[in-house]
Amino acid sequence: MKKLLLITGLLGIMVSCGSKKEVSAAPAGVPKEYTQYLDTLKADNNLKITMGGNPVTIVGKETKVGDTLKGVPLTVNSKLEEKNILADKAIKVIYTAPSLDTKVCSLQTKMLNTAAAKYPNVKFYSVTVDTPFAQERFCTANDINGIKTVSDYKYHQFGAQNGLLMKESGLLTRALMIVDENNVVKYIEYVPEQGKEANVDKALKFLQEKMLKK
Repeated sequence: MKKLLLITGLLGIMVSCGSKKEVSAAPAGVPKEYTQYLDTLKADNNLKITMGGNPVTIVGKETKVGDTLKGVPLTVNSKLEEKNILADKAIKVIYTAPSLDTKVCSLQTKMLNTAAAKYPNVKFYSVTVDTPFAQERFCTANDINGIKTVSDYKYHQFGAQNGLLMKESGLLTRALMIVDENNVVKYIEYVPEQGKEANVDKALKFLQEKMLKK
């Protein structure tokens, strides 16, 4: 358990510092267990994702329509309380992104926040590895109260287990998903270039026409 916490802490430090280097090349003084852990993070997919034009490695298998998302604890507030958001028996729109502190992520979170008001029976989530404190500041500054911002900063397991973690940076790739009450993926878009936007309008049209009109 101590090793796991040490590994998680070190990964969080590298993410918060914005490291753009290949994460498996750990700096001098970092425990061997950390680099060994990073070396176990392999891609098992054919995703072609870039960040600033540079190819990135998406850890694990690609999430596809028909798959069931794996639920793990996510930090849901600045009190560092944790929750498995997939435990809610509701249709969910889940947006993952590198950081709320970027133009595209900020814009799209605001768009989804507006949409959330139109669909009160649907849960909207934004998942990043930003600290819960940063997420709270963002929500307060931008009047975000419809979409729930949650953080994968502590364990990085939501990203790692669902094919959403970028190995080189430790950030989550930009993706937009809709899952049903049983967390079966009905819609997913992996955005090929991290600086580009997900097609929110297309996803909301699918939500309205395919998920809510029954």
